[in-house]
Amino acid sequence: KTGQEDTTIIKSKCSNTPTRAAHTSPTIYFMSHEKNAIQMDTKLMTTENEADNMNDIEPGSVSPLAVTLGVLCCPLTVCCSWFSLQEREEAVLLSYGKYTGTVVEAGCHFANCFGRSIRVISKRKQSIELPNTKVVDFNGNPLLVSGIVVFEFVNSKRAAIDMENAIGYVKDQSQATMKQIVSEYPYEVLEGVHDEGSPCLKTESGVIGQRLVEVLQSKANIAGAKIISFQFNELSYAPEIAQGMLKRQQAMATVAARRTIVEGAVEIAYGAIVRLTEKGISMDSSDQTKLVTNLLTVICAEHDVQPTVNVG
Repeated sequence: KTGQEDTTIIKSKCSNTPTRAAHTSPTIYFMSHEKNAIQMDTKLMTTENEADNMNDIEPGSVSPLAVTLGVLCCPLTVCCSWFSLQEREEAVLLSYGKYTGTVVEAGCHFANCFGRSIRVISKRKQSIELPNTKVVDFNGNPLLVSGIVVFEFVNSKRAAIDMENAIGYVKDQSQATMKQIVSEYPYEVLEGVHDEGSPCLKTESGVIGQRLVEVLQSKANIAGAKIISFQFNELSYAPEIAQGMLKRQQAMATVAARRTIVEGAVEIAYGAIVRLTEKGISMDSSDQTKLVTNLLTVICAEHDVQPTVNVG
């Protein structure tokens, strides 16, 4: 999340094209590592925000040396000082290494070529694909996780000056954030182990995606980046435990299916006895027991039941 934008308007020498130096004051969040909790310390956030503002580089004037050389070599200065910008691009200008402003409008612009350095920052939406990474979930199970991060730069000065490699920084922080958040949640909720309704990586992709965005945004503010989305691309058990987990899932599915069959068989047997009684057919307890036993055997058996006749 970014704060209010403080802009300084600068006039170009020949084209009267307005440029501005944008300074965005980031709001830094202090986030706890407790499961399913995000707590922000207001005092710490304010202190860090003020310290970060103090470190902001204010735009300065063009170097006197550049002005002198520009006047002495006037024809050459006029011919070589023009540059152009595409749509959704901004140019951070430096004069002999000193920040002088940010050009934010597309088109042709003029800036003294002597000692000039132009760092063009694209404000188009960009995506980073995080490769498969082995991460341990909340239960200690190794997972293979990959993700896709969509972001854009909203503060060109921070991206160009405060960062050596802004895109690389966002990618590295995305990788670290993914490992951090995955370790806070189980892959799936296990009956008897986790509370019912607890979020897990397998089903709560929306909640966890929002958590990923919030944590990564707090780290990306310093690079002038805005995180738009952060989603898992692939999420599965690591090969060394995948086979065992598959057997466990199959066993759980078998138990659930058996439970459903038994519940249905009991209802059928009970309904049969009630219907026979309503029809006037009286049965003693031993006959009812035999009927229930036979019905449960027929319904719950895995194979076709072979009827037998007692002739003894």
